Amino acid sequence: MKVEPSSRDLLEIARATLLSEIAPALPEAQRYGALMAANALAIAGREIAAPDAGPAELARLAALLPGWTPPGDGPEALREGTARLAARIREGAFDDGAARDSLIAHLRETVRARLAISNPRALAREEGTAR
Repeated sequence: MKVEPSSRDLLEIARATLLSEIAPALPEAQRYGALMAANALAIAGREIAAPDAGPAELARLAALLPGWTPPGDGPEALREGTARLAARIREGAFDDGAARDSLIAHLRETVRARLAISNPRALAREEGTAR
C-alpha cells in the first residue's frame, strides 16, 4: 500500500507548481484560469483532509424535521433533508421562537463547515469579527 505522497500532498504539489511556475508564464488573459484551477485544487485538498460533516448535518436536519428519518447517510439524504427543510421554511414553520433559533443555529453551523473547505479566509475573518 502506497502511503506517501498522499492525495492531499499531490494536490498541493500541483497547486504550488501551477502558482509558481505555470501561472506567471501565462499571458494575462489566461492567468485568471490558472489561478481558478489552483483555487480548485486547494479546495479539493481541504475537502479530502476535512472530517465528514455530513452526519452532523443530517442529525441537525432530523432534529429540525420531526418524523423525518434520513434515507441513508450520503449526499442524496442531505439533498432530501435540505429540500424538506426549505419547504418547511416556506410554510413558515421557523418564523418564531425556539424553532427559529434552532434553524439559525443549524444554518450557521452548516455554513461554517462549508466555508472551512471552500473559503477558510472568509470564515477566519467572520469569526475574528464575531468575538
